[in-house]
Amino acid sequence: MSAPSVYRGSITREQWLVNETRTVARLILDEGLAEQAGLIQAVVATNPFQYPTEREIKSITRACYRRLTALSDDPDLRARLTDLIAHGTPDQLMQTNLYAMMRDNRIVWDFMACVVARKFTALDLTLRKHEIVDFIEGLRAQDEKAARWSAATANKIRQVLTACLEQCGMYDRKTEQLAPLLLDFDLEHDIRANGDADILPAFGITE
Repeated sequence: MSAPSVYRGSITREQWLVNETRTVARLILDEGLAEQAGLIQAVVATNPFQYPTEREIKSITRACYRRLTALSDDPDLRARLTDLIAHGTPDQLMQTNLYAMMRDNRIVWDFMACVVARKFTALDLTLRKHEIVDFIEGLRAQDEKAARWSAATANKIRQVLTACLEQCGMYDRKTEQLAPLLLDFDLEHDIRANGDADILPAFGITE
């Protein structure tokens, strides 16, 4: 699989969304709400996210649906990955949620591939704040859309990327130390089946 093509600055608003994505995944698999329109209607009606406005409910539901759809072009494989989010263990949920974000947003994909994977491969487990800043500034320098991000947006993207690593247990913000994941076996199998074996070093798996 090639990396996703779009750098989505909307990650500053959408962020980690692990609970919301699990909710949407369960609605898709358990309630058969596979079409986006029906899914959004159901979420608006019940507001399981407890968001204050219908606009926010719809926006976040679309983001979760988009991430789950991005998991794979293969329907069967996408269903298996979605099930890890919907019904998996806490580790399966967190790890697959990160993979969904990577597949959906090139910011996350490039960060994991170009920064985190290289750190693990080089056995350099220190990830400084300025290195994440440098990565984002590099995106702003090379991509026309990213170039329009404000300084506040760039800083928020840095915070979201840091939080993603922390949520998965891969990073300690205070010590600035990375830790390889004990990647779930089923997720690793599906990543390989999805043609994404090249991204496994981002999870600390080197071959």
